[in-house]
Amino acid sequence: MAAVDVTTVASGMIAFGLVLGITIHTLGRDAAAGIIGAAGVYGGSAQLTTVTMLSQGSALLLAVLSGAVVNLRLLLYSAALGERFAGQPNLFRWLAPHLMIDQTFLMAQGRAGLTGRTFRRYWLWLGAMVLVVWCSSVAAGGLLAPVLPPMPHLTLVCTAMFLGLLLPRLGTRPAVTAALTGFVTAALVSYLVPELGIVAGAVCGVAAAMTRRQSTSTASS
Repeated sequence: MAAVDVTTVASGMIAFGLVLGITIHTLGRDAAAGIIGAAGVYGGSAQLTTVTMLSQGSALLLAVLSGAVVNLRLLLYSAALGERFAGQPNLFRWLAPHLMIDQTFLMAQGRAGLTGRTFRRYWLWLGAMVLVVWCSSVAAGGLLAPVLPPMPHLTLVCTAMFLGLLLPRLGTRPAVTAALTGFVTAALVSYLVPELGIVAGAVCGVAAAMTRRQSTSTASS
């Protein structure tokens, strides 16, 4: 079951992982650290943000904070799956959430009937296989990078990847509000203080989405 689900998202993860691995090499970062980060951060957008900011000379704390802010959406995912994690053993409840990313969350939501031990087994197999695909892709990108021709427009590829991940999620008003607010804020702040653009955009985008969601809920009630 988990293996079948992973095949439906593997192509996107492989493409993103290759781009991330190539980007890490192009920016002059350590390849081994990139692979370890792929498993430790377990989030391509957060890792790409952190690596890019470090390469631009940002302070370590600011770069890590930016990556954490990019992953704030995982708090919403955790809340949505909280009931299915509530009755699980403590070790699972503490460690298994590390495997939560966009793909694992969406696939788990598609298996709403799985609970208890069945969900636990599914989640661990799902996360493990996604982890293997993701880390292998990042490693492959790092290995391919030295033999590839110069790619001055690699940043455009990364931007395209982000847009590909973003556009399918703009199906609700809070999502659109978050995207527009984050874009405008990041652009303005980046012009004034480049190091804070991503952080400011992410924070304001999340805040705007929460405000919009709250106002919508109040109006409907």
